[in-house]
Amino acid sequence: MSVAEFSIKRPVTTVMVFVSLVVIGLIAAVRLPLEALPSVTFPGIFLQLPYSGSTPEEVERTVLRPVEEAVSTMSGIKRMDGNARADGASMFIQFSDWERDVSIAASEARERIDAIRDDLPDDLRRYFVMKFSTSDEPVLKVRLASQRDMTRAYDMIDREFKRKLERIPGVARVDIQGAPPNEVEIAVSADRLAAHGIGLNDLNLRLSSANFSVSAGQIDDGGRRLRVQPVGEIDDLQQYRDLIVDAKGTRLSDVADVRLQPARIDYGRRLDGQPAVGLDIFKERGANLVQVSKDVLAAVDAIAADPALNGVQVKVIDNQGESVTESLMELAEAGLVGLLLSIIVLYFFLRHWPSTLMVTLAIPICFVMTLGFMYFAGVTLNILTMMGLLLAVGMLVDNAVVVVESIYQARERLPDQPERASLIGTRNVAIALSAGTLCHCFVFVPILFGKTNMITIFMSQIAVTISVSLLASWLVAVSLIPMFSARLKTPPAVRDDRGLIPRLQRRYAAFLRWTLEHRGKSLLGIALIVVVSFVPAKFVMQNTNMFGGGQDGEADIFYQWNGAYTKQQMSDEILKVEKFLDANRKRFHIVQVYSFYSEQGWGGTQVKFDTERAAETKALTDALREALPKSARAKLGIGNQGGPGGGDGMQQNVQVQLVGDSSETLREIADDVVPILSARRELRDVRVNIGDQNSELAIRVDRERAASFGFSAQQVSQFVGLALRGAPLREFRKGTNEVPVWIRFAGAEDFGIEDIASFTVRAPDGRMVPLLAMVDARTTAAASEIQRSNRQTTLTIQANLADKVPMPEARKAMEDTMKAIPFPAGYSYTFDGSGFEDDAEAVAQMMTSIIIGLIMIYMVMAAVFESLLFPAAIMSGVVFSVFGVFWLFWITQTQFNIMAFIGILVLMGVVVNNGIVMVEHINNLRRSGMSRTDALVEGSRERLRPIMMTMGTAILAMVPIALGQTKLAGGGPPYFPMARAIAGGLAFSTIVSLLFLPTIYAVLDDLSAGVERTVRRARGLPPTRPAASGVEPDPDPQPQPQPPTALTALHAE
Repeated sequence: MSVAEFSIKRPVTTVMVFVSLVVIGLIAAVRLPLEALPSVTFPGIFLQLPYSGSTPEEVERTVLRPVEEAVSTMSGIKRMDGNARADGASMFIQFSDWERDVSIAASEARERIDAIRDDLPDDLRRYFVMKFSTSDEPVLKVRLASQRDMTRAYDMIDREFKRKLERIPGVARVDIQGAPPNEVEIAVSADRLAAHGIGLNDLNLRLSSANFSVSAGQIDDGGRRLRVQPVGEIDDLQQYRDLIVDAKGTRLSDVADVRLQPARIDYGRRLDGQPAVGLDIFKERGANLVQVSKDVLAAVDAIAADPALNGVQVKVIDNQGESVTESLMELAEAGLVGLLLSIIVLYFFLRHWPSTLMVTLAIPICFVMTLGFMYFAGVTLNILTMMGLLLAVGMLVDNAVVVVESIYQARERLPDQPERASLIGTRNVAIALSAGTLCHCFVFVPILFGKTNMITIFMSQIAVTISVSLLASWLVAVSLIPMFSARLKTPPAVRDDRGLIPRLQRRYAAFLRWTLEHRGKSLLGIALIVVVSFVPAKFVMQNTNMFGGGQDGEADIFYQWNGAYTKQQMSDEILKVEKFLDANRKRFHIVQVYSFYSEQGWGGTQVKFDTERAAETKALTDALREALPKSARAKLGIGNQGGPGGGDGMQQNVQVQLVGDSSETLREIADDVVPILSARRELRDVRVNIGDQNSELAIRVDRERAASFGFSAQQVSQFVGLALRGAPLREFRKGTNEVPVWIRFAGAEDFGIEDIASFTVRAPDGRMVPLLAMVDARTTAAASEIQRSNRQTTLTIQANLADKVPMPEARKAMEDTMKAIPFPAGYSYTFDGSGFEDDAEAVAQMMTSIIIGLIMIYMVMAAVFESLLFPAAIMSGVVFSVFGVFWLFWITQTQFNIMAFIGILVLMGVVVNNGIVMVEHINNLRRSGMSRTDALVEGSRERLRPIMMTMGTAILAMVPIALGQTKLAGGGPPYFPMARAIAGGLAFSTIVSLLFLPTIYAVLDDLSAGVERTVRRARGLPPTRPAASGVEPDPDPQPQPQPPTALTALHAE
């Protein structure tokens, strides 16, 4: 018993089954986690090795390179990127295998670093090994601004905000940004130290041994075992002040000030001109993003209303919950509009509300069933799955339309047997229906089971929702539709042969007969269409930007510093830009200005406009670029310069890396390359990424002089480090918290060479030795950062794309320039890690997926038709659909990106589905005894109405997105190229296929017959031939078909 037969005979059971599925789906839908993007753990680890107060060269030599050597032998490494700054080193290790357990890889990295711990500097206390997941992004970014210095209010922020917010269900943690925690600073006075005759090394040794906690074993006390623990921990600052630091009884308070204060920071942040600190709120995995965001926002508002916080402005600069809600609402609104337009199209052709509503019923049922599947399969409701559901709107009615049309055809022959007509009608299209649905799903097989990376993971979310919803639509079409159709009257439009559509069908049939009688001219027309379509194809190839999108509504201003400046100097320079922006808020429609800067070389200003439209943002950004004030300390431009808070990860990475051994030589090459690249019209805002011009005091230890005083070179280097950057001591316990303790000279950040001259250390023989007597000091040029890629020193040159310049053209401009530059021996350039490589990899992967998808579709069709001929005719529609994409993109000047590729994948299934049912109908007419020409004309004429219906519903469902500006996750690639690809490809391929598919069918049929005659002649067999290749005559032919009806052509779906 088939599904259709069961549903017709057991209607109550069928209804109860679907009611159960819908109820389960609704319950599951309410419980579905809501996220911006699916949780994906990136196959890589991030190493952070803090080592403050040093130089980039020292950090590279003593920290970065040894760690690189240690971890480089880990298996499966695809790429290693590292950088050394004055405050430490960082490294990112990317693995090839996305299935790799990153937690195990992190443990392995820790083991390898611990194995070389003795080779690393002694004062490198801690390092961090972290992994990255898309769910690790903060759901809410809150900035606190006030006229008072909020950077010293860590305790208040921790007490009033952090602890309260972390108690909210679903909140994983709250990070405080810009307000450092407290530390104990022992600020030594160089003059007082010298006056008491205390050596620098003596003081450090005494303080290092003053605060301790050790275990001394156990003793027996009257049969009891007692643990012995000598207590030497300092738990009060006065104990530090009273410490004796020499044999004369000098106390620490005599030579130093001991105080509890906020830790030193070398960076700053400002929001709309006011000093700002930030709170980044992270949610737990599996928690509902929107609900967590709403609860946190309510708690922040309640805290901000506290009278104790008067004068503190609380501003939310990033709310993922709101962004996701807006994006989902935009998609839902577009889907609703598309649904209503589809209903209008269906009613226009059917003119029967019961039939229209019955067909439309497939959409909500399939939606709810898909949501239920997502819940039990562990798939969240996010931007991508919502997009998959939206794409399915125009396709979910296809199967139902095919079945309804076939059933009403059968009812014309069996008017008094509605149940039998429903069963026969469903059975007649069952194979074509199943094949079309399978082709739809098989398009995504290469994505689901291909090479794993971020593209396939994200696209699999779309693929799963579309495939499941289409399978659900197939189930509805073969069960509910026959059951309801058996109980509905035949629409009156079925018998109506008047009106616009019947007249169009007659003229279309006449044109088809002419094309079949003049196949030479038809083929010439096809060739002309193909040749002319290469014009828009060239445009698309030259305007491909796979991950373009940028940040509509925002602009980033970067600062390329010309030298080493203090935090205050940087702040003053950026403040000039902020004042300019504040004075021109109305001119540039600015709503928010957020700046960040650091003595490590990074800095930027993020400007938000009161628009989110791409065209308006671009115009404002271009105007802002031209109007930016000049600076003597930095080069200003538009673009992401790097550093924390330095921009959005979705922006295109237009860059080239210089590779060599010496960072100084690489900088010299960059100084020659940047002006040449800046002169290229394809590029603008060319700059060196971070690596700003800097200078440093190079201090080299004279080993012989140091040895003559009884010191090793390493000891002298430690003395210099202690004098300039200080040294960490054992943590100070304050209640339940451990507070870092640092010993450093007061005003060390402002020391000059003359100050170092006053430092003395005590030699082993008791002499006081000037520190400068054992070193040579000189000022040299240096960079603020040294970059490393795959264990080679690199320097990155970044740029922005000029107006209407595609990525391939920008790469060619960069490549031509770099080839013309003579590099020293051992130096070269590479595009590894750039947007160019990302684009090329994505294009290759998507093309592979399309080709494999086409092969699988061909195999399904060959199995359905039991022929290699008819699939080739149907596949021609795919070619025309791609040309249609090119034409619409050329007309609308749309840039081709990753979303357009997704649109083509979806489009392939729709086009092939139409072709399968159309060719199957033509073959059925030939089996019934009709000649090939008559079958082609009659079959195509009968399919005109349904093809127009499916084209109308699918295209109109895409119109709201095609005209909108919604973007992936708010700042990624826009959706409209995907919608335009589906709409343009479907419209063009439908028109061309209707006009020329019969001609292609006839030509291929003749070709097959010719090959068969040749083979038979070669074998000496008589020249006989069946009706058509793969089309055997029906042993029990049916009567000639009835005149075309309003629903006959629905079979084309």
